[in-house]
Amino acid sequence: MLVYFHIDELARDAVVASALKKELEAIGGRLVYGNRLMTHHILRYFNAFDAIILSSLSHYVDVFPDPNNLPDNVFILQTEAIGQATKTLRRMYGKYFGDDAQRCEPWHRTVAGFLLWGHAHTRPFQEYYPAYLSKVRVVGHPRLSTSCLNSKADSKTRQKPVIGFVSRFNLLSPYDGRTPFESVLSSMRFGKKVFPLFENSPDRDVEDLFFTEVIDFRKTIEIMSSLDPEKYDFHVRPHPRENRQGWIRLAEKLKLNFKVSQWDEPFSHWLQNVDVVVTPPSTSLYDVFFHGKKAIVTSDLVPTRANHVLTESDDNNQILEGTCRPKTVEEVLGRIDSMDVPSDKAIVDQCLYEQVAADIAADSIRNILKALPELRPAIRQSPQQNRNRLLANAFLFVSLGASYLRWLRGRFIGRVEQGALFDMTLKRMRWINRLTLRDLGSAH
Repeated sequence: MLVYFHIDELARDAVVASALKKELEAIGGRLVYGNRLMTHHILRYFNAFDAIILSSLSHYVDVFPDPNNLPDNVFILQTEAIGQATKTLRRMYGKYFGDDAQRCEPWHRTVAGFLLWGHAHTRPFQEYYPAYLSKVRVVGHPRLSTSCLNSKADSKTRQKPVIGFVSRFNLLSPYDGRTPFESVLSSMRFGKKVFPLFENSPDRDVEDLFFTEVIDFRKTIEIMSSLDPEKYDFHVRPHPRENRQGWIRLAEKLKLNFKVSQWDEPFSHWLQNVDVVVTPPSTSLYDVFFHGKKAIVTSDLVPTRANHVLTESDDNNQILEGTCRPKTVEEVLGRIDSMDVPSDKAIVDQCLYEQVAADIAADSIRNILKALPELRPAIRQSPQQNRNRLLANAFLFVSLGASYLRWLRGRFIGRVEQGALFDMTLKRMRWINRLTLRDLGSAH
């Protein structure tokens, strides 16, 4: 197989791409990494792949905009598919069928396969597009695969417990340098079709999003400042869509001694070196519980916060019902000091099964590669193998040239790589390769 994998957010998706490449090479295949520059501006002219894996239908529409000339080798594998665990699954519906499913019908009709994270994610297909069920495979959360773990975790060498703070403040400190004015304009309801996030919340708008973020940020700083740095080490994990420089400047201003994770470090690697996670409502809770870590959620520290929560937001994710949610900062501190951080195992396990297919997630990378030829039998024939390889090499040559031009321009204007804004240079490709160092071939 010759497979193209779109890396949308580097810190999220690169480790999956790395593991897929090694697993594919072990069975004689080849995987090509892509980023937004390569996917959205070059790929359509060099489609030589047996399978193109994209993270949403909107990417498919952008990459191949002509509804009368669509390929038959596109697969959808979401990069974030567990924030939609509310009752309607409306946001997930948009990822697979588009925000306007009728207009996007030519695209979702021609998708070769939908690779789902969890067992409950078949529901939108059963309810709205049962004819697509033959194109659906539940593969598990790809980042939970054993192939994506870091074998160099240092849990046995650290001297103090590590408290990990998960940051989710991308409106307050966006990775792309937007001003607060621009953050408001890009997220407000006025003059736009209603975002899926705002559905079922007719009385809420962008100010409610800011309210919850400011509350969560203030309480995070309060907790961090109240803990004894002689007893604990503090690690901060910025959201992929945050500007990490904000945390670095904050540490200097407040004289707080905490370690900010590398912007491109996979979450599972960061999590392996943490004992307790303190977080606002976040999809990272699935990773936390799957890997057996303790989690404290800060959503209930300010009672009025609940008045600003959107129905379809992560704040209503069903896994929260099984988490530890203290009512006061003092209770948070006590939980950390005692390391008594309870969770409801029955609720958590059910959510893990439904949303990340915990029963098969450890093998999710192999599940993906197994599903590709099942869903697109033409892969098994590969009638134009030599021509396809030549086209793939031409694609790489053109993409590398464009990537280095953007990299040089970025150096000239002082652009910092963050989130989705990264350059696919040879150095970056080698870095992605090294994210999964274990010998995956020996397991076959």
